[in-house]
Amino acid sequence: MRKILSALFLGVLLVSCGETTNPQLPPPDPVTSNWKDTDSGWLLLSLSNAYSQWEETNKLPNVVNWCGVDIYVGEYVQAGITLALKIIDHPADWMTGSLEYPHATFGLNSTQPFIPQEVPFSAFVQLLRNQYKSMSEKGEVILNMQIPGYEPTLSTKGLAVMLCHAFAIFEEKGVFPETINTWESSYTHATSNCNPAAPEVVAARNAAWARAGVTAASTDREKAVAIFNYARDEWTWEDYMNTRKGAVGTINAKGGNCCDLSHAVLAMARLSGIPGRYFHAQCHYSSGYIGHVVSQLFVDGQWNMADASNDGNSFGTVKFTDYTSLHYYEELDF
Repeated sequence: MRKILSALFLGVLLVSCGETTNPQLPPPDPVTSNWKDTDSGWLLLSLSNAYSQWEETNKLPNVVNWCGVDIYVGEYVQAGITLALKIIDHPADWMTGSLEYPHATFGLNSTQPFIPQEVPFSAFVQLLRNQYKSMSEKGEVILNMQIPGYEPTLSTKGLAVMLCHAFAIFEEKGVFPETINTWESSYTHATSNCNPAAPEVVAARNAAWARAGVTAASTDREKAVAIFNYARDEWTWEDYMNTRKGAVGTINAKGGNCCDLSHAVLAMARLSGIPGRYFHAQCHYSSGYIGHVVSQLFVDGQWNMADASNDGNSFGTVKFTDYTSLHYYEELDF
């Protein structure tokens, strides 16, 4: 019999879908046992699936199913925090028994949801411990929190994404990652005028790789440099305002303005699994400040300029000397 018991008067929630192991037997080995058939394993898989939805839609589900019951995001994040700490603190028997977690006020806020670099998983775990302490002692989740040693502050949305991401990796590899981030899926999927799956994009990316002798086994930096050099050398800059062609049109025409060149570079990069975003600012050249869009690719733990609009640029360098009114976008709406 599956059951969910709420012990709100004790300040905790106790969840048990039913007996999954014989208490007289030693706990199962987490490597050889089928933990996916346990109560905690069910929750882990549900949160892993939540991350899959995030990758596809850039949105977390409002509810996940745990032991045949739909639980809302506030509950599944609180349960996930508790489960992650249980796996870390009790690696040999985390899959046994029921899962008790503090009941706390929780809501998804989206202010600053992304940490712009990989962080050690140990630092993220410390954040989870801080959250668990706040849930237990104060009955609330910290809304804007700091991963020790990292900027900027992380929202509860960012926390939820990182947590689900960690469980997705655990499902695949059987261990938590050494490092983790929140934002990667937001900068690798298709957006307006930037479709990585378009046949023209695939063909151009393959040509760029072949031109530089790059393969799937090459490093992300080698792939990114090959894509950038191909765009800079094979396409021409054209002078007009805003988007006209998109990635596919730019590839077919072998040229475009800064917006369209950025669409094409980002589409090839995202196809290659390299996160890419749009940099938009008033950039200072010798003639003055000019509105300009540049593609940025995340390689080796940092964002790198990939401005194919000027033959004198190289990967990571640009010709403008300063900028103001800076904005970053995953999707360009002009």
